Amino acid sequence: MTRVLTGFVLLCVLAFSAKAQSSAGVKTDLNLMNFYVNDTCNLTSSMKAGGSAGFFYKYVYAENTAIEIDVMFHYRTSKIKNRTTGETAEYRYHGIELPVYSIKQIDAGQGLLYLGVGSFASVGFFSRYEAADRMIDLYKKDRTNGKTMMYRWDFGAGFIIGYELKCHLQFNFNYQLGFRNMFDESFGNVWMSSNLIGLGVGYRF
Repeated sequence: MTRVLTGFVLLCVLAFSAKAQSSAGVKTDLNLMNFYVNDTCNLTSSMKAGGSAGFFYKYVYAENTAIEIDVMFHYRTSKIKNRTTGETAEYRYHGIELPVYSIKQIDAGQGLLYLGVGSFASVGFFSRYEAADRMIDLYKKDRTNGKTMMYRWDFGAGFIIGYELKCHLQFNFNYQLGFRNMFDESFGNVWMSSNLIGLGVGYRF
């Protein structure tokens, strides 16, 4: 992860040395997150609010076409319910994420309309299941097999659509779908993958 951040800083330096083609900025968003689960999983997941903040680098390599790389630090939550026992709990997660988008943009009114599709990779710093009478660290290794209940790493695809004013203030909507089963394979034929929508604002320098 240190290499990722170092690489991003170098890209930002290049951005200011080639202002005609590239730029950098900051962004933040409010997100809603839950999990897709299969029929063999006895849990349900409903969306709750979280937030993200970070920075981005944008490189315009052809007319109306660009690559955008984001580095986002996020906090996410979801309500979890056990269908067997009826227990409800909060899923809480902190992590860092690296989305990469291919962007198409056009002049629209008093600003720039853009649409991007791409992929993301993320890693969690901590992840907890918090019920009324207990708290489970989902990244804590089991003493018997050395495995964690959930994986730290995730990856998937997403899209972003937004509008940038002439003053470089941005507004966007984004969606992400995780491709990885976040449960360890020792849980058997149980699938649980991430699903997120977000509304954000940003500023491009």
